[in-house]
Amino acid sequence: MQIFNPDSKFSQFMYTLLDYVKLGLTFLLFSIPGFTAGAAAAAVMTVGMRIERKEAPAIFRSFWQAFKDNFRQGTALTLIFMAVFGFLAADWYILMQMESTSLIRVLCAVIFVLALLAACLALWVFPTLARFILTNRQIIHNAMIHMLSRFPRTLVALAAAVGGFVLAAMFPQVLPVITFFVPAFVVWYMSRMCVKKFRKYDGSQEEESEQEQEMPAEENHEHGLLLN
Repeated sequence: MQIFNPDSKFSQFMYTLLDYVKLGLTFLLFSIPGFTAGAAAAAVMTVGMRIERKEAPAIFRSFWQAFKDNFRQGTALTLIFMAVFGFLAADWYILMQMESTSLIRVLCAVIFVLALLAACLALWVFPTLARFILTNRQIIHNAMIHMLSRFPRTLVALAAAVGGFVLAAMFPQVLPVITFFVPAFVVWYMSRMCVKKFRKYDGSQEEESEQEQEMPAEENHEHGLLLN
């Protein structure tokens, strides 16, 4: 039947879906230590953006190479976000121990908004790390610009990620489905959005990618230069 033809749209869709499921599961596995989550996120976005650009990367080999390339900077950025979320969580806990007043409720709302913005920012920091050679300060600065310019869409990705955790906590029986498909969806969604957003900065690399396919360095994560 035509539907099972390897070149059919259905087959191509299933191959792509399987690639993203592999990426999502690999990200979860490499994020288990906690401090490695940033490097894993940068690596998964490196491969995800290559899939979106139709470069047909070798999933695990490309992921591992990008993970190693981004480990030091990705870990540093992860620790920064862990410190931020830890600080906000501690403040929230302290406020919850106090008597509920209008001021306390306002402060809790402020902390919630700050945590929301920090989580959205994280969704752009690691794709920016994956794609461009920048300092940590420049990565955060540019990720903030990207996040604000795509804020509603970024909220969709965040809602999918957080919603998956909530559903898994409320209904443990759906945990296998959540584990397989929610990370895959977030990676696909962010990869698609980032490729479109980054294209105007690295268009010259897109045009030259064909000439660089035979170079050994092609398997490394692709970095461009994004100027402030």
